[in-house]
Amino acid sequence: MVDAQRKAFRIGGALVRYVVGVAAIAFFIFPLVWLLKASLNLPIDAITLPPVWLFSPKADNYLAIFREAPFLRFLRNSVLVGSLSTLLAIVIGMPAAYAFARHKFKGKSQLAFWVLSIFMFPPLATILPYLILFNRLQLVDTIPGLTIAHLGMILPIAVWLLQRFIREVPVELEEAAYVDGAGTLQRILQVIIPMTASGIAATAVFCFIFSWNDFIFALVLAPVSAKTLPVASVSLSSWAYINWGKISAACVIITAPVFALMLVSRKYLVRGFTFGLK
Repeated sequence: MVDAQRKAFRIGGALVRYVVGVAAIAFFIFPLVWLLKASLNLPIDAITLPPVWLFSPKADNYLAIFREAPFLRFLRNSVLVGSLSTLLAIVIGMPAAYAFARHKFKGKSQLAFWVLSIFMFPPLATILPYLILFNRLQLVDTIPGLTIAHLGMILPIAVWLLQRFIREVPVELEEAAYVDGAGTLQRILQVIIPMTASGIAATAVFCFIFSWNDFIFALVLAPVSAKTLPVASVSLSSWAYINWGKISAACVIITAPVFALMLVSRKYLVRGFTFGLK
């Protein structure tokens, strides 16, 4: 009797967990499904209540935004800025993270906290200095200028994450390389980077997503020629009329690359953020 009750409790508990899990997944997936549906609807059907679920998908909204605005150029700008800023964040952040992880120096903890606090700083507080500086350097509304601004935003989180991964690498491996005559740069290239590859990949994914989703910096520092997708999507609406079909199509275009990147790199994300855990 007792065994039967325990078995019933286990089955009941497992059933509750499955129900809660399915409900949570549906809660997070439903907005994406609705967004995709609205992008394939006619504009009027996107806001019809009750919603129309049985319809013939149409690509009119996607064709319209590419015909009416240079969305391919905006897509290229987003890819360039996101890729360049992420690459620079990893290249610059790795030596800084190595210094925090392996060396002891005066004010180390205060400096590490200051680096992280930069990431927490409100972007609105830094836009005006960036605008004044870039205006003098003629970097306003350029890919290099927006890349530098994004680098300043994502570099602190890159350093913070990378130094965590480097700490998990056994010091004995570096000591063995040092005995063999490897210098600091050689130890980073031959020991640290191969051992923390999954962590570097996870950090790069997060940096790219932060850069890709940025709106404030791109709106102020790159409003025309270097405009990115998030800023371009705003121009699809006006004070008089909001075309939900076009906006939904633009949101799908913005979301799809990030979603695909997360799917492709999910194993690296799991390995990276469980690195060193028992």
